[in-house]
Amino acid sequence: MDNSSKPVPTTLAGKLRARLPGRGWMIFWGTVGTIGALVTRDHYMTVDAKKRVADKVDILAKQSCGTLDVPRKVTIYIMPPPGDGIHKTRHYFKQFVKPVFDAAAMDYEVREGLTEGQIQSMVAADIRKKRQIAAGKAPALTEEEQSAKIVALKPVSDGIVVLGRVALAEVLKGYQDGCFQSLDDPEPVVAVTEMAPDVPPTQDGALLIESTGSAETSTDTTSAQDITTQSKADTTTASPAASEAAKNQDSEKPASEPVKIPQDEEFFSVPPSGLEPVGYIPFKNLVGFRNFHKKLFALFNSYDCVEYAGGSAMKIAFAETKDMEKEDLDIGKDEEPLFKKYRGPIDINIPDRVREQVKLYVTPTHIPEPKTAAVEEEVEQH
Repeated sequence: MDNSSKPVPTTLAGKLRARLPGRGWMIFWGTVGTIGALVTRDHYMTVDAKKRVADKVDILAKQSCGTLDVPRKVTIYIMPPPGDGIHKTRHYFKQFVKPVFDAAAMDYEVREGLTEGQIQSMVAADIRKKRQIAAGKAPALTEEEQSAKIVALKPVSDGIVVLGRVALAEVLKGYQDGCFQSLDDPEPVVAVTEMAPDVPPTQDGALLIESTGSAETSTDTTSAQDITTQSKADTTTASPAASEAAKNQDSEKPASEPVKIPQDEEFFSVPPSGLEPVGYIPFKNLVGFRNFHKKLFALFNSYDCVEYAGGSAMKIAFAETKDMEKEDLDIGKDEEPLFKKYRGPIDINIPDRVREQVKLYVTPTHIPEPKTAAVEEEVEQH
């Protein structure tokens, strides 16, 4: 009898224990099963949350409209969060905001500002363009639309949507610039390029070529045409290093700055249609090692984003607004501690005469309850 062999278990508990995998495999399969269960739970809860929000705005998509009516349109401004890339904002919009607008049958245009100040310039240019059209200093139609026999109906944006406090500050500052800018276009600045002086031939008949640094000799009987042909050939056959140096010199020339449009109190005016209402959607981007535990929690609880991002998008869909108060300029202040390592606090200081023209989307006072399938069949039968 081999004493080294393990005894055969006779009890039921012993038999089950013998069939279980080892400790390492138990830890592995337990970890994989826990992660899989959390991911599956988050997936189903996210889908359910999206469906609840979509059902609330679905009534807007089922409203009847005339033959000449166009879908309601909003303009969405996104930019990269401090310390991160714009891909995070794109993913956030695609996952939590876009489904709500699609369910409400809304049209939208997404504009991206990759650097600070781009969104501000775009908003200011749009406001100034509307003021110029109202003052008769700019045509309402483009040259192609003026020459076309039939102009297609296009939805006009009646609202602005921003993701995060950084984009909100850009839009409000753009409103300020667009209202105070002059309607007269500044005179274009003509760039003057310095011409290189002609290099005369030396006394001994040598033609100096600046680009190559070499000298080509010519006899007294050589004609001017031969000298020109020879210089062109030498310039063409210049060394690659010299050509690269010339390109570097051209690239080092300072680029012409855009012409700044003057701003003054006397230029202030608002487009006849007013300033578009602003819809703020919170965007709390977690960056840095200190927020690792928050990122880990958000990874398995993304349905929370549907609740507050989808709820904010629902306000924009129902288009109920209120006047902006001074306290509303602090919207999104809770985002600043998340990126204080990469930039300072964002202060929004706009004149009261501009702020009074801005409206904010708010939660509608009455949201119709979504109809169930049984109720819809009953309505269709009657």
